[in-house]
Amino acid sequence: MKNIIVLAALALSLIPVGLQATQQPNIILFLVDDCSTHELGCYGNTMISTPNIDALAEGGIKFKTAWATPLCVSSRAAIMSGQYGFRNGAYGNSYIETETYDAMPREKTTLFRAMKESGYATFHGGKWHLPTSPADPDWGVDEYFLYGSLIGGDGLKKEWIQEYSGPWWYWWNSNKFSPTHKKLHSPSATWHPMVIENNRLRSTEADDFGPEMLGDAVLDFAQRSNNAEKPFFIYYSAHLTHFPWTEMKAPGNHEVAKTEPGMVSNVRYLDTAVGRLVNALKAMGEYENTVIFFLADNPTYGIGKGAASEIGAHVPFIVAGGSNWVKWNGETGSLTDCVDLYPTLLELAGHRALPSQVLDGQSLVPLLEGDRAHSREWIFSYVLGFHRMIRNRDYSLDAQGQLWRCNPSGNPFTFEKIETADEASRNARMILESRLEHLPIPDEDRLKKKPNVYKQYVEAKDGQLTWRQKQADELYQIGLQHLLNRPGRLKYDLK
Repeated sequence: MKNIIVLAALALSLIPVGLQATQQPNIILFLVDDCSTHELGCYGNTMISTPNIDALAEGGIKFKTAWATPLCVSSRAAIMSGQYGFRNGAYGNSYIETETYDAMPREKTTLFRAMKESGYATFHGGKWHLPTSPADPDWGVDEYFLYGSLIGGDGLKKEWIQEYSGPWWYWWNSNKFSPTHKKLHSPSATWHPMVIENNRLRSTEADDFGPEMLGDAVLDFAQRSNNAEKPFFIYYSAHLTHFPWTEMKAPGNHEVAKTEPGMVSNVRYLDTAVGRLVNALKAMGEYENTVIFFLADNPTYGIGKGAASEIGAHVPFIVAGGSNWVKWNGETGSLTDCVDLYPTLLELAGHRALPSQVLDGQSLVPLLEGDRAHSREWIFSYVLGFHRMIRNRDYSLDAQGQLWRCNPSGNPFTFEKIETADEASRNARMILESRLEHLPIPDEDRLKKKPNVYKQYVEAKDGQLTWRQKQADELYQIGLQHLLNRPGRLKYDLK
């Protein structure tokens, strides 16, 4: 009998990690586009109702202090590599270290590929904004539903541009829509969206609504993976709440009825999408087998996006789902930033990182399992690589060199700027600045190849305030309530 038990244990130990599906949770990474904590009820917004996101936070772990980077591409590259920009080449939406950035799917074990190697069925849905496209096998994506809007990488194929008949919006004036493609125009991701599904342009019409179609694709992949008894990793990369803040489809209405345009309606539909996802997982009997990571790539446009300070890095972050992996619920003041997702997801999946794989992140699994004291000592963020922010639990150092005293709320608009230093703040500054000395900035010769970026670098090096630094100060001075009450946020004037 003893021999039988030993042989059985040995047989189990030889099963590849990817085949031990019962020990692996399904994982959904729900990435919101341009959304501050201040948009959500669970983070204190009393102007917009977000009951589904609030319920996710109530049943999971809500982080009061989570950082991404202030711009889209650098956050997404950090999530996919587990590395900061000085390793993956993406310091912002300008690809300064172009060779490193472009080589990411080939020369790095991307998050998709690591999950695939761990036995997961992998799916990308929504916005891309990374090198090449999910069609590149080096990424490790099994299937995808891709918005043409903000695609990044190689851009749009000519045949897609020619075949697509929907509206295009203009980068520098998103109120302006065009029936034809022009320079700096991006196709719609809401009404009559451009959708590329597994490298084929999908036909859409005026009443087709992109966020609903994305939800359909996500749930279809989850159901098919579940039927095949295979764990799934879904990167649910919502276009919401990125501008243009067009009309949304009225929730619960099977006919085509539209809401008012504006940020408010966009946040409400985002909440609807979260509720639909959670309810579908419960109906499938998979909610308790799934861990959901909900966060934003950067704050809202006009409230912090692009700002070289804490308000540009601070994002909502919630982890919820299966109680075998998320073993408590409530708020946490533990510090985390977007590079921590990679090692966290890999540990949940049972993936063993290669010795050559250099990661900047730290796994959150001990915290999820109940070690509430688990936290990083410091978190880091950047815009263009030389605008750099760093903080620990008590102090935050922004890209202007200004030191802020933090408070337990996590809300950066309530932090105290230190005008007169004392011994504690001088020590804090010394510690944070010494950390920054070990975090490289971009190579100056590479910066010179991008004149607009290099101009900001020279200004910052000479002690002048760049427009990004000025923007951060202006946003602090205007105040959060004023920003949330701006008329343009409430009703977006589409022309």
